Amino acid sequence: MRRSKVGLLLFLLIFLAFVPKDDDPIEKLVTSLQKWTETNPQEKVYLHTDKPYYALGDTVWFKAYVTIGSRHQLSALSGALYVDLINERDSIQQTLKLPVTAGMAIGDFVLSDTLNEGNYRIRSYTQWMRNAGEDYFFDRTFMVGTAFGNEVIIKADYQYKTVDDKPVVTTVLNYKDEGGNSLSDREVRYELVVNGATIVSKSKKTDVNGNISIDMLNNQKSNLIGAYIKTTVLADSKINITKVIPIKAALSQTDVQFFPESGILVNGISSRVGFKAVGADGSGVAIKGVVTDNENNEVVSFESEHAGMGMFNLKAEQGKSYKAKITYADGSETSLALPKAEQEGYVLAVYQTSNDSLLVRINASADQVRDQQLVSLIAQSGGEMIYGSRVKIVKPSTSVWLQKKDFPTGIAQFTLFNGSGEPLNERIAFLKNPDLMHLKVSVVKSEYKSKEKVEIELDAKDRMGMPSVGNFSVTVIDEQKVQSDENLESTILFNILLTSDLKGYIEKPNYYFLKDSEEINRALDNLMLTQGYRRFVWKELLNPVKNKPVYRAEQLGVEISGRVLTLGNKPVANGKVTLMSLTAGIVQDTTTNAEGRFKFVGLVLKDSIKFAVQARTAKNGKQIEVVLDTVPKQLLTQNRNIADVNTDIPASIKAYLENSKKQDQAFSKMGGLGRTQRLKEVNIRAKKLQSEKYTAQGMFQVPEGHSDQTYIMEDGDKCATLGICLQGRLYGITFTNYQKGYCSIANYPHVRSGNILSPVSVFLDGRKVSDCDELRGIFELNVVDPASIGKIDVVRLSMTFDQGIYIVTKRGWAQRPRYIPSITNISPKGFNKAHLFYSPRYDQANANVNLPDLRSTIYWNPTLKTDEDGKVKFDFFNADGPGNYKVVVEGINAAGELGRLVFNYKVN
Repeated sequence: MRRSKVGLLLFLLIFLAFVPKDDDPIEKLVTSLQKWTETNPQEKVYLHTDKPYYALGDTVWFKAYVTIGSRHQLSALSGALYVDLINERDSIQQTLKLPVTAGMAIGDFVLSDTLNEGNYRIRSYTQWMRNAGEDYFFDRTFMVGTAFGNEVIIKADYQYKTVDDKPVVTTVLNYKDEGGNSLSDREVRYELVVNGATIVSKSKKTDVNGNISIDMLNNQKSNLIGAYIKTTVLADSKINITKVIPIKAALSQTDVQFFPESGILVNGISSRVGFKAVGADGSGVAIKGVVTDNENNEVVSFESEHAGMGMFNLKAEQGKSYKAKITYADGSETSLALPKAEQEGYVLAVYQTSNDSLLVRINASADQVRDQQLVSLIAQSGGEMIYGSRVKIVKPSTSVWLQKKDFPTGIAQFTLFNGSGEPLNERIAFLKNPDLMHLKVSVVKSEYKSKEKVEIELDAKDRMGMPSVGNFSVTVIDEQKVQSDENLESTILFNILLTSDLKGYIEKPNYYFLKDSEEINRALDNLMLTQGYRRFVWKELLNPVKNKPVYRAEQLGVEISGRVLTLGNKPVANGKVTLMSLTAGIVQDTTTNAEGRFKFVGLVLKDSIKFAVQARTAKNGKQIEVVLDTVPKQLLTQNRNIADVNTDIPASIKAYLENSKKQDQAFSKMGGLGRTQRLKEVNIRAKKLQSEKYTAQGMFQVPEGHSDQTYIMEDGDKCATLGICLQGRLYGITFTNYQKGYCSIANYPHVRSGNILSPVSVFLDGRKVSDCDELRGIFELNVVDPASIGKIDVVRLSMTFDQGIYIVTKRGWAQRPRYIPSITNISPKGFNKAHLFYSPRYDQANANVNLPDLRSTIYWNPTLKTDEDGKVKFDFFNADGPGNYKVVVEGINAAGELGRLVFNYKVN
């Protein structure tokens, strides 16, 4: 522990020794913070990917860093990491479960050519992180384009207006061929889908410029974020292309909010007021304006800086009110009232006046000074107590100087409490310290030839300049093929230090880390004034019941647990429980305790394996029931980075897609099938009879063409469970928890009527399923293997058929045996295997240097580790040039010091 920290703790101990413990609020606050940190250690996840965007046929390579605590050390808490690939319709395309070793994991997703072009998300979390909520998951939006099938290029633009005091968004879709020519007088079919339900389904013809306009008025007074348009262009009596266009708009005009520093304005106290202007698409909007009082006197002018944010100073006066007259870039104006000032109270201000110190100033109203109030000031970062002291208010302004070196780099929270320990004011600030790793790379030369070998040595030093043993990942890309905006890049620095602690969308977060300048630091403080720290609030922290973790940290080994009960719902003690898997050759036995509980631990599964769990009484009786413990699956969450959605992907990554097309053509010329094993299109006219494809149906069935939707199950083998797999895929159906009496089922289908969700009926091969255990087996335990399901018919509103979902299995699927309560099945998800990145070696005897090499990711290595001298060497071969190659190294050492390095060299 550093000397300054020891001095601070000694100060606190000496101070607290002279205060009765029952009367000292500081001790209660310190104890609550320490207990919260011990019981709720905060894990964070960052995924370093090889590229910022991709094309269909690519592989997304990534390394995960899982950190814990305020000093960002590699976590030993969780042994399993979940990574979701979420498609352009906001449904989970694939989920990986990866083993976490020493706080790290590696994995990859293959972007099959059966997918669609669109804006995809990669989301990652541990089970433990679910206690803090999905706002703190790693969640990144990225583009996936297609090098083929772009006979039609669709671009979306948005217009916003108000009709009869109701907001209207008009989406203008522009259709062009791949040569850039407008597709005029073409029939277009489109569906507007909101919250999984088709709101509008129409056909329309494009105008002379290739445009169609779609007006969207949301009568439910919510927004259209997460909605999309599915559009199909028809030409020459055949379908040219179908695409999903995200609606990058909320149903509102520009939203401007004002945030007084530390929460409130107080009459007679000069305060900083932060403001933030956000457009209908979620991005910052430039504004300027003036603040006037109730007598229309101009008090102060203001103008936004980065991302529509800014700040001005205001000293409110008693008896006056204030409003802001705002002018937008297009010349339009509006007027908004500022928050009403209080007559008495405090303003907590934080100033970073120098590189090594910061000033915390407690400004008090006259009443607080007159009464000489005793308050408490606490500063913490990531749950780590940095400073705490009682302060007697004897003058209008009290200053506290703190050393920056006592804080880790990142967000610090400053809170002022009254004499009873209740929070009054809060201010957050982002503090920068020289506590990052220093990385340097050495190369033989700055320019290389095509396919020439490149040798690089990485040198890592810690914050003190000493050699550092660290774990790193490195990617090398050709920037002529992979062009990007540095402000939009995803980095270990802003993810771990900034976005993982803040709720909501942060526009261009890497902007704050590209350099250290007065302009950037001012913009960063504006972000702190307006965005707000939300890891915890003190009122909740002081309530121990609310803060009890719900989800346990998952270890490397799978745990299967549950209870054995009599048919009268009483625990069975000393019962015999057997866990069996014939395919894996696993047979284990255990006995239940007095509460009927049992547990199997330490099962390390490389793949998902089906187990049978059988229970017997101590006297071998069978009239008992096995109830397994289950953890509800993580539901799909709305994309908080909707402003990052790109509505013109072909134009945005044109160079990359052209290179991908050349790659496929080169593969084809050499006799290969391309990166995605693409086959030439074959039209098959014969059609298999529907009755031959599916299991014979019982009395409850929907004739073909009579359902509201027929969903063909094409990727059931990738489903974790049926309930989680169907989220977002059945229009108008929401999968959420169902609870009725003893029956509890996660991810059960409901239909929405207004704001009310009602459970629907479930039919399996023409038979209505009513038994709770069978329904749980279908949606949670995969008793009906999702791969064996052929289609699902959805009926939402019909006078002829019952409302519900009709599951139709493929022919040959065996019906599950009758329900036996003493035996149950479970299929826990095993770990996915990571694949090896291929990089050609042109120095080998069998290397064919004449083959065209058009790689965009030249090198990817997620397992780089420096030695005791802080050094490590790696090498690779360039692709065909010319190009400007970019080397990105990211990593972390045992002390939790982060590191990132960007290095460029040329290939001639």
